[in-house]
Amino acid sequence: MRKVIFMSFLLSSCYYHNNVAPKTPNGWSYLPLEIGNSWDFQPLGGSPEASIHREVVDILNRQTDGYTYYLLVTTSNARPPALPIRPDSAFYRIDDNGYVYILRKYQTTSLDNRFRLNANDGGTWTYPVDDHSTAKITVATESLKIGNTQVSNCKSYYYDVVNWADEENTIVLAPGIGFVKEYSDAWCFGQILKTAKIHGQVYNF
Repeated sequence: MRKVIFMSFLLSSCYYHNNVAPKTPNGWSYLPLEIGNSWDFQPLGGSPEASIHREVVDILNRQTDGYTYYLLVTTSNARPPALPIRPDSAFYRIDDNGYVYILRKYQTTSLDNRFRLNANDGGTWTYPVDDHSTAKITVATESLKIGNTQVSNCKSYYYDVVNWADEENTIVLAPGIGFVKEYSDAWCFGQILKTAKIHGQVYNF
C-alpha cells in the first residue's frame, strides 16, 4: 500500500528517485534528515490512545526546480471519536543558509520556509501562504522537558497568519534530534516526542 501511494504521488508531482543524499551543511543538527530517521509522538490533549509516526522514507529530485528533497511521511493510528492526523507527505530540503523549504502534497509551486535552523532567539521572518495571506514565524530558544529528560537549546517556531483564525501553532526542534513537540496554540492540543531513531541511534523519552 505504501509503495502505491508514493508512486501515484511522485508521478503527479514530477519527482524521480535519487539514490544520492543531498549535501546538508554541517551544523544543521536541528533537523537531521536521513532515510530511516523517524519520530514517534504521544498526544498532548486529544486522544490518549493516539500515536503519531513520522519517517524519512526517500530521496527525490524535483524536476521543476532541480533540487533534491527528502520525503517525510506522517501517519497516525487515531480513530473516531479521536481527532485523527491524516497520512501526510511532505518534501524537505535545507539550503546552505540553513533555511528549510517544505513542499506539501497539496501545494503545486509555493514552498513553506517554516524553519531557519540558524535563526537567533527572537528572530522573525515571513513567507506567502497564498495570493492574499502571509505567514509570520517567530523563533524562541528554550529548554524543554520531554518525559524525564531536560533538553536544552531547543528552538521553538511559532506560526501565525494574521488574517486567518485558529491556525496558530508551534513546532519545537531539538539539536541532534529534530522534531520534539508540535502544538496547536489555538486548539490547545498537540504531540510530544516519545521515541526517535536518528542515524541508527534510538532515543527514548
